[in-house]
Parts: sequence; C-alpha cells; structure tokens
Amino acid sequence: MFMLRRFAKFKNFKINFGVVNLQPKALNQTLFRTVPENNKKSFSTGTANFATQQMATKEFALNEVEGDLFSAPKNFSLAHCVAADFGMGAGIAVKFKQMYGSVDELLSQGVQTGGVAVLKDNDRFVYYLVTKRVSSGKPTYNSLRSSLQAMCEHMRCNNVDKLAMPRIGCGIDGLQWDKVSTELKGVFGKDKLEIVVYNFVPK
Repeated sequence: MFMLRRFAKFKNFKINFGVVNLQPKALNQTLFRTVPENNKKSFSTGTANFATQQMATKEFALNEVEGDLFSAPKNFSLAHCVAADFGMGAGIAVKFKQMYGSVDELLSQGVQTGGVAVLKDNDRFVYYLVTKRVSSGKPTYNSLRSSLQAMCEHMRCNNVDKLAMPRIGCGIDGLQWDKVSTELKGVFGKDKLEIVVYNFVPK
C-alpha cells in the first residue's frame, strides 16, 4: 500500500497480474527498460538454430557409388541377401562365403525367412538378410522388409550408423531397385544412418 500511496500523484499507472507497472509521463523512461527488439530477434534465431541442429542429429542418407563392396571402409557394416539354407552359391553371396565362411555358425542361429543372421568382423557387423527359404527361391518385398526391420533393430541396439551393401534383392533375385530403395527409406528413414550402395562395374 505504501508504494501505491507514494505514486498516487501519477495519473498513469496500472496493476497487471499483481505487478505495479508505473508509467508516469514525466518520469525518466530509462527506468522502464525492456528487452531490446534485436535481442528478441537473436533469441528467436538462436532457438531456431538449436532446433535445426537437433533435427540434423537425425539424418538418413542413401547414396550409390561404383566400386567393390568389399573395399568399403572398415567402419561400415556390410549387408546382403541370402536364403535360410545359406547355400550362397551364386551372385555376391559367393564372395561373402569365401571371405567370411562360418556357414555352420550362421545355420546355428536358426534364422528363418524375414529375419537376419549376424557375424562380427572386428569392429563391423556382417548382416545376412534371410529373404527366402531356399536358394532356388525368390524373395518378396514383404520378406525383404521384415529382414530389414530385424537388421534395423540390431543396428539400433549396437549403435551402427554406417552400412554398405549391394543392390540387395535385385539381380538374380529379381526385385526392382526403385522399390527396394523405397523399402530402405521406409525402414531406416528416421534414423541417423548412412547407407552406401556399391554397384560393381567390371573393368
């Protein structure tokens, strides 16, 4: 009440939500400083930049290059498609079999169509997407999607953010790359992940 009586001679005052806001015409206005407009703008811009940086931490990239898949950097995990019998007698699967072997270990994991078997190669994982029951069969987009989802779960649990692969499911398996790439984006599009697809070009 003391504050109100003391300043009662000023015609212009109002109480806003319990805070006395005195606005006498003759009083030095420097006493009533507010946040400068340029500071408000800087604050707003800074908030926007922070939001942009937050979004940037969730980036998905799918790129294609010409070259040998097995020349991919060692910090990239590898993936390809196989059958549940792990015959690996044709296509790039032959090279995987030659390089990593461990067929008995893969079979012991008991992975069926729509799952993924995994080997560890030092700091990288090698993913075997089981997209069909037997080597003579053909995958479907549903079985491929299911295998990709299983791989995605393993990658998230193990903080894998770099992956190299051929055009999975295409070639002798007969799937179309435009549809396969759409499946990849659908499964991994919300993850911070770099996928590099290697297209081998014989010299």
